[in-house]
Amino acid sequence: TSSSSSGINAEYGSLGEKKITKKLRTGEQDTITGKQLEDKLRSQFKKIHGTPAWTTRDKTSQSSILASTGQMTQPSRFLPSGKLSVTRCKNLNSRKSAKCVVKVLQFHPGATIGFVAGYTKSLDLFEVDGENNKHLHRHHFVNFPIDCAKFTADGNEVILGSKRPHFFTFDLHKCTAIKMAGIRNRPEIHYKNFELSKDGEYLGFQGHEGLFSVFSAKDKQLVKCINHRTRINCSSFLTDNIVLTAGQGGFCSLWDMRTWKTISDFQDEGALHITSVDHSSRHIAIGSDSGVVNLYQKDDIYKSSSKPLRAIMNLTTEIDNTVFNSSGELLAISSKDLKHSLRLFNTNSLQCVPNWPTSNTPLAHVTSLHFSPNSGYIGVGNTKGKALLYRLTHFHSF
Repeated sequence: TSSSSSGINAEYGSLGEKKITKKLRTGEQDTITGKQLEDKLRSQFKKIHGTPAWTTRDKTSQSSILASTGQMTQPSRFLPSGKLSVTRCKNLNSRKSAKCVVKVLQFHPGATIGFVAGYTKSLDLFEVDGENNKHLHRHHFVNFPIDCAKFTADGNEVILGSKRPHFFTFDLHKCTAIKMAGIRNRPEIHYKNFELSKDGEYLGFQGHEGLFSVFSAKDKQLVKCINHRTRINCSSFLTDNIVLTAGQGGFCSLWDMRTWKTISDFQDEGALHITSVDHSSRHIAIGSDSGVVNLYQKDDIYKSSSKPLRAIMNLTTEIDNTVFNSSGELLAISSKDLKHSLRLFNTNSLQCVPNWPTSNTPLAHVTSLHFSPNSGYIGVGNTKGKALLYRLTHFHSF
């Protein structure tokens, strides 16, 4: 045999010799050249993962960490009801695995990178290609176990929160972190959970009891504090001017940030305590400690007698994550209290995806969820320190 410059070591090979190559056989063909095998492997990779965006990137338009990664392409077609094709990829953090719970993972809004963070007190950034997931950078934060972290809307920073009286920002271009002071003379307030508005203007922290602290996402200065009627567990910026706060007693409030007054209050149907909330362009999903997720039409929540469009009752323990994909056609829900407690819900058919996850999907106790910007991937963090990565092949791009 001879070596080729393409990295395929044999001039001829048998597709019947190994299980890994049996799926590449077509018809009666069994013996192929090294070049043919390479072409088949490339075709198989593209079938599963799509064409990597980095193969056509413009390197002159990016810098630092962002320079090593590709940009997104266009969204995919309408999501049909029924089964969804899901393929497991190499773990996102396989090259820099965590030794404790993954509290958060997230994909960049405009480049093919993602991060993993948690109680290791480190932020790890990876290139996302589903095959290598190259480790790009690690930044360690002293005495700062990370509970929450998010890319800013412009993708230039990561904001990180913990049960501490301060928070951090991490600059992706300079690869530096800056400690940000919290509210002056209020050391009892921590910055463990927060949300960012999609327009990139506001940063809202769910703090002490019913306090919701709104900061400018640009200069990280306090803008306003508002008080929810009960302890706040979660929040979501529904528009550039309206924020939803929710928590104990199942109470939800909608606030107009132009006047800082409530415009609507309602109680989530059947909920004792609300534990998670997310929204799409059409729907709002509200998860509770009972394991039920209520799906509302977005326009209906402005009514005091709001009724859910559908009660999703596939999980039985406290909901930790409710996450819509970018098109709003998929809703991922999870609970860390029981193993393998994750479901995908199709908002077009109003039914859970029937074929995934299966009883053999190695989810363990799920702690975090996120879809890539065009839904090509879903990331799943768990208590074992793994950031699982799955390719949703219906969606053509990252």
